[in-house]
Amino acid sequence: MKNSPILEEALPIKMHLYNDTHIENLDLQEIAKYLKEKKIFKKVEIEGSFLKKYGKPLAKNAEKIAKTQVKNLENPEQNFEIKNQNIEYVKNSIRNPKSEMRGILYDGFRLQKIFTDMIPEQQTDLPHLHVIYTNMFFATWKPATQRYHARVSVYGLPSIISTTGIVDAPARPKGFYYLKKDDNSKSLKIVSENEKFHGDYLDYDDEKMTEIMKGYAMQVVFYHVHSGPFCDKKSCRLYNPHLQKNILKAQLSEPELCEKHQKILENMQRNS
Repeated sequence: MKNSPILEEALPIKMHLYNDTHIENLDLQEIAKYLKEKKIFKKVEIEGSFLKKYGKPLAKNAEKIAKTQVKNLENPEQNFEIKNQNIEYVKNSIRNPKSEMRGILYDGFRLQKIFTDMIPEQQTDLPHLHVIYTNMFFATWKPATQRYHARVSVYGLPSIISTTGIVDAPARPKGFYYLKKDDNSKSLKIVSENEKFHGDYLDYDDEKMTEIMKGYAMQVVFYHVHSGPFCDKKSCRLYNPHLQKNILKAQLSEPELCEKHQKILENMQRNS
């Protein structure tokens, strides 16, 4: 088999990892160790909070981020007025990276553009890879369906991976939710059957979070160095599932990469 094409000038990689989440079960030290073992990195650095490091001037960047909110899932135009309380909410999140940012939906690509502008120019050349793990929940506009779709990740400079998105974007097991009549209001409400489906889905601060996020870091690498981050094999870490149970299968299976992508990784190692 011929070597799969890779972007040799992107190797060896200088990886920057940022933690803008509040969850305890995300261990960037373990993710960094895992990545270093791949032998394609010149360095893997844990940088702390991206927003705390690069979010100044605070007022200006908080307003920019607030303006990326999605108010209408069927309209990509952001023709609404941002309230001061929205800006203050973002300011507080920048001051305190461990605060929750789950309740608001953001436009992933617009958010990425703002983050790109924050990164120092000397760290934007090809070997540099910036990966931000965040609480922020984001979506991207899909022209084919004319609506926003929630995402786990957007790739590029920087790559952004949502620990909220990994829980809320993929579909839960069939029957996870059901309708129940509220005895007081007589209306229907959605109820989740968490215990019944235990082990078939991810939850906030799940103990499997670090292991699963290793795979998303590898997707960033393949996006950066190869032709794309995804694979069509369901047991490969580069598979892009739309169901919770398939995320678990893709990220927890052995071997971690399919034969094709293992060979590409070996090619990267030879060129690093």
